[in-house]
Amino acid sequence: MPKLTVNRTDFGWTFAAFGAVGLSGLVINQVIATQLGVTALGRYNMLLAVVIIGGQIGVMGIHSSVLFHTPKARSEGRSTSEVVCSGVLATIFTSAIATSLIYVGGEIILRSIGNLYYLDGLRAITVGLFLFPINKTLLAHINGLQRIPTFSILFSGRFILLAATVAVVTYNVDNDQVLPWTITIAEGAIFVGLVFANRSELMGLDQWRNMRGMFNRHFRYGLRGFLGTTLLDLNTRLDIILLGLISGTRSVGIYSIASLFAEGLYQAAVVPRYNFDPVVTSLYVQNKLGELQETIGKAKRQIYLVAVPVVVLCNVMYPLIVEFLFSKELADESWPVFLILSLGVGISAGYLPFTNILQQSGFPGRQSMLLVAMTLTNLSLNVVLIPFFDVKGAAIATAISWVSVVFYLRRLSNPILGFKV
Repeated sequence: MPKLTVNRTDFGWTFAAFGAVGLSGLVINQVIATQLGVTALGRYNMLLAVVIIGGQIGVMGIHSSVLFHTPKARSEGRSTSEVVCSGVLATIFTSAIATSLIYVGGEIILRSIGNLYYLDGLRAITVGLFLFPINKTLLAHINGLQRIPTFSILFSGRFILLAATVAVVTYNVDNDQVLPWTITIAEGAIFVGLVFANRSELMGLDQWRNMRGMFNRHFRYGLRGFLGTTLLDLNTRLDIILLGLISGTRSVGIYSIASLFAEGLYQAAVVPRYNFDPVVTSLYVQNKLGELQETIGKAKRQIYLVAVPVVVLCNVMYPLIVEFLFSKELADESWPVFLILSLGVGISAGYLPFTNILQQSGFPGRQSMLLVAMTLTNLSLNVVLIPFFDVKGAAIATAISWVSVVFYLRRLSNPILGFKV
């Protein structure tokens, strides 16, 4: 029987991974902004957003199915090899289709408008775009097995490699034309690491003819949760994409500075999700709903006790840190954005680790409803507010969407679990 608790060592690993991700993001933004300018930073983040959102479309929710079925199989005493092998095969299929459509569509659109930078950038990220969904599925399996140290190293490894390659390229090339290749390099290296980490269970790939049942279950589960899993990552980049389309790349660059630190706070609140997701499934499958409610309630109280003072401290330190790393001008322009975003994180912090609870309880359709509601809130407010308030409008819209998840989650979870999260 797998463990049903989250120990402190596992939390230590996930928060160490979060720290590495945050530091890597800081390095990427600082190096590009100071060496190549804010516009170059905005263009790089736009291409990175294409990989993250396009990759989320490419995985078609299959990684969520793997994350649900892996701990479920463990709780029922069954082998998990078939789960990951069929999941990888399904993801290769869906990723190939999505990558081809994005590449061909991008070629047509970018050629027609004569945007050579993004055209070259699209070609550079295409292999990374194909590998990103496969990597998500392999990571989900490791997470489902509660191999938290391995998961943490490989999860953070993507961002560490991005930071390292960005630094090497930026300091050796005096333009940003080569930067998009760093995304493909990082995804390729992580793919190799993930295959090695899953090598024992991937040995079952030669039995693919006998995996039709699990293969079909992944597709059905993924399709029901497709909107939810796609919109989860879209919400982290929707503000940047809309800001770029409406206000231009300089606004994206300024917003990216504040968003970098606010995203760090957001991820600090979300990161316990990787510990709780397999535990939620195990408790739900074994009908231990009282224990699940107690686990959630205790976690929420502890998170809020930490989140409130951290948000206050971060706002005090923000202008000093940004002025030191970037410039006083960027600190002054981006601080109001960070303040708004950090308030959104602080209010919703206790609920963010449980944004996957509907999916992990076997209801991916309701998970999609949750994320659709959150995304529509985010999208509509960004479209309305950005033209009037520029970067501050994007911040207000995103912060409100983060807070809205509290109300949507409580409403949708009650009929399934018998209590409001």
